[in-house]
Amino acid sequence: MKAVILAAGMGKRLAPAGWTKPKCLLPFGDRTLLGHIVSAATACGIGHVVVVVGYQQQLVRDAMAADDAQVEFVVNDDFSTTNTIHSLYLAREHLDDDFVYFNADVLFDGRIVPMLLDGPGGQLAVDVSRCGPEDVKVVADDLGRITQIGKDLPPETCLGEFIGIGKFARGACADLIVALVRYSEGGRRDLFFESAVNDVLADHVHTAVTIGDLKAVEIDLPEDLDRARRLWGAGDIQTL
Repeated sequence: MKAVILAAGMGKRLAPAGWTKPKCLLPFGDRTLLGHIVSAATACGIGHVVVVVGYQQQLVRDAMAADDAQVEFVVNDDFSTTNTIHSLYLAREHLDDDFVYFNADVLFDGRIVPMLLDGPGGQLAVDVSRCGPEDVKVVADDLGRITQIGKDLPPETCLGEFIGIGKFARGACADLIVALVRYSEGGRRDLFFESAVNDVLADHVHTAVTIGDLKAVEIDLPEDLDRARRLWGAGDIQTL
């Protein structure tokens, strides 16, 4: 089992809040956002952690060194013009076994990760309370199997928001890599990685794991940062 964390982006939309460093270095409690993600992965026994870096990558490397975190880095030099589909494409050599995927801009309750590990096959964490036009959303059948994933799906047809954390099974990896190669090498490096995931859903079961009352916030905008700080006070940040 591996963890693959995408942390290459610039996070320009947080500039109005005064934050110009990589989003994954936002401080929460005594750790960075990325530090919490790595901790949540390793607490579940995931020993191989891969971090895709790009924007101000040396700051991310230095932060991981300061945390004494044992991680392997993959570099996306084209971070300013590409999206998550290209970052995951660059990490494709690591997609040779079950892996847990993390967007590096998500603050979440660490209990979500073992929920994903408990079930067979692919397992994607879904917040059914959030399903807005800008969210990456999932459509699921009556058995909870995801049939579609993407940002442009009509909210009224969707189960909820994919929070950017999911387990992908080894059996689906080869087809996922084929999709990543097709998009990235075909000139669609601007897409979200969910476009590749959507392409493999017909052949590989991925189940929606609803997070219930557990907290998760994707931090894109200053108001997201404010919400994360409201949800996680200094006293309970260590429950991640």
